[in-house]
Parts: sequence; C-alpha cells; structure tokens
Amino acid sequence: MHDNTLLKTEIQARIIKNPSEHTMNLAEEFGVSEAEVVRCLPDEMRTEAPASDFETLWNTMTKWDKVTFICRNAGAVVEVVGKLPQGNFGHGFFNLNDKDSALRGHLFADRVGSIWLVSKPFFTMESHSVQFFDIDGNAMFSVYLGRDAKRQILESVRTDFLALRERYATGRAA
Repeated sequence: MHDNTLLKTEIQARIIKNPSEHTMNLAEEFGVSEAEVVRCLPDEMRTEAPASDFETLWNTMTKWDKVTFICRNAGAVVEVVGKLPQGNFGHGFFNLNDKDSALRGHLFADRVGSIWLVSKPFFTMESHSVQFFDIDGNAMFSVYLGRDAKRQILESVRTDFLALRERYATGRAA
C-alpha cells in the first residue's frame, strides 16, 4: 500500500509524462483501485460527484446528443454509441428498457461508490467522460462524450459536460 501523498505524486508525474496513460494500467501497477488512481489525477483532470447523484447524473446525460457507453471486464470492452436511454429504479436495479435504444439492461446503481467527471486526453485527442466506480473502487462503466464524423467532440455535449463539471467543482451540484 502506498502513502497517499506519494501515490498522488507518482501518478501525477506519470500522467504529466504521458497524459494518455490508462488509469486501469496504473491501478494494476501501483496495486490500488482504479478509483484511487482517478482520485490522484491532477485537479484539472477530475471532479468528483457524489454517488448519491447517480440518477440525477444519468438523467442529465440522457439529454446529450451522443455518447459512447463503455463497459469493460477481463474479457471484453463493449462500446455502445448513441443517446443514453432513460432509466428507472425497480427490482433492485436501475433499469434501461427503452426498446428504441441499443443500450438496454440493468445497472447495479446501489453498488456505485464514486463518480468522477474526467477530462484526460486519449492519445492526442481531447476526451471527457463520466466514470462510475463500485464501492471497492473498480470500474463499473463510463460514459464518454460523443464525437462527430471528424472525431471531434460534439460542441453541445462538451458545453454541457464542462458546465456540469464546474457545478460539481464549485459545490452547486447537478
């Protein structure tokens, strides 16, 4: 286990050297959760939202024109591109059951331990996401801002994300 100050210093040095470094790789290397790595990113790259704001954040993101929903595990990285569907709580899940959406299923919202609004380059491209981690600090899923045909982030979505991040950074919530 690392001293928190030392861990933060080491992770920030790595990110400054290579901003595209994957947080999951750093988590494995340093023997900490991925949520802890995100917590150690430079301040300008991350803002925390309370896990209790899950539904509010989800509902906010459903208004965005286009996103990429990413869920990964040891065997796959699954990406669904489009608008997020509305959801609702029932039977112990947050249910995504919009028949017109490619993204359907059930999210374990009660297992969300932290939510981070992350602005961190992906290779040479600007990238912003809302990342959801479970109570153990493991990645559950992420929602990345949508891009146009030229791979540029959609301006309307960027504007909404940055405003949302600013509200959480200043304590004004979603």
